[in-house]
Amino acid sequence: MSKNVDVKRAKILDVAKRRFAHFGMAKTTMAEIAKDLSFSKALLYYYFPDKHSLYTAVLEHVVNEMLSRVEVYMKKAMGVEGILLYAVESRMTIMRENYNLFEYSSSQFIQNPGEMGKNIGPFFERIRDQYSRILKKGVENEEIEVDDFNETAELLLFSLMGMRVGILSKDLNDCLFPTPDEFDLILTKQQKMVKIFLRGLRSN
Repeated sequence: MSKNVDVKRAKILDVAKRRFAHFGMAKTTMAEIAKDLSFSKALLYYYFPDKHSLYTAVLEHVVNEMLSRVEVYMKKAMGVEGILLYAVESRMTIMRENYNLFEYSSSQFIQNPGEMGKNIGPFFERIRDQYSRILKKGVENEEIEVDDFNETAELLLFSLMGMRVGILSKDLNDCLFPTPDEFDLILTKQQKMVKIFLRGLRSN
């Protein structure tokens, strides 16, 4: 892929992210995105054949941003607890900033878990791998003891996801996604869970 194509694709993802985050998936059209970009619809469809493929690419773009923030923080931070707390907080911040984007993915998962699972599964694995490396850093610093990094990272992520599901007061048949007002409460609970979880891994 040429550098020019890379630049155009990045521009499309950035503009589409803003529109999806503000208006949501259902209320956004490919024609509107093309107009925002000053592109022809034909050019937009050259890069992304339909709105679903564009949405999936935008979701990946946002997840990459989430992971990158944590990677940058990891390079300058030492303590495993501080890194994990930052990872949880930055994830919540990005979800809040892109509320309509993530709300749609959650509602689609409820309606069609098999199809959305194909898209979300790889994202979960990448986040798990990052958490696994954070735990490994904690072991290298002799802060914690971990037998299986991937398994322990999965357990931590499942615990954090459980905090979110447990707090939501919606009917289970509805979209399991927090309202904007619920983010702070969920973040507080997740931060406490990180501390409790790490306490069980302390080497001392």
